[in-house]
Amino acid sequence: MGGRSYEIGPGDFEYIVQKIPHAKKEYLCPGCGGIISIGEAHIVAWTEEGWFGKEAGQRDRRHWHTGCWTSRGRRQPRYW
Repeated sequence: MGGRSYEIGPGDFEYIVQKIPHAKKEYLCPGCGGIISIGEAHIVAWTEEGWFGKEAGQRDRRHWHTGCWTSRGRRQPRYW
């Protein structure tokens, strides 16, 4: 496992951010909607500050592409 850090994430909550060196299965990134492939390094993030407490935050953790987590909230909306 990689290192852990604490960062402000969605909802302005403090998130625990865990670096994962390689995915053991495919995940859907909430940042871009794309697939995190098996073997791909990525981020797992969860908050323990939500309404339903620590256990709910851990259960609802999400796997993000590293770039998507890093750039969250800074992307410009695309207009078609």
